[in-house]
Amino acid sequence: MNAVTIPKTEYKKLQREQRELRAQVSELLVFVKKIAKEELYPAIVKRLNKRSRRLDRGEGIRFSSTAGMKKYLGGL
Repeated sequence: MNAVTIPKTEYKKLQREQRELRAQVSELLVFVKKIAKEELYPAIVKRLNKRSRRLDRGEGIRFSSTAGMKKYLGGL
């Protein structure tokens, strides 16, 4: 493995840019979630919340075949 040495100022600059990029990605994620939430129908949100609560309680979902699993996931 080869090591690369960079000046401390450049390293600090890279860290700052990385923080800025992470902040931008976080803002973008919030924006996308807001748009996605506005486009979902209330019935779909209710159904997904119900499934989420069941999984949180530890109720698993069993499938007898791969086709059954694909059908279930396609219906989400």
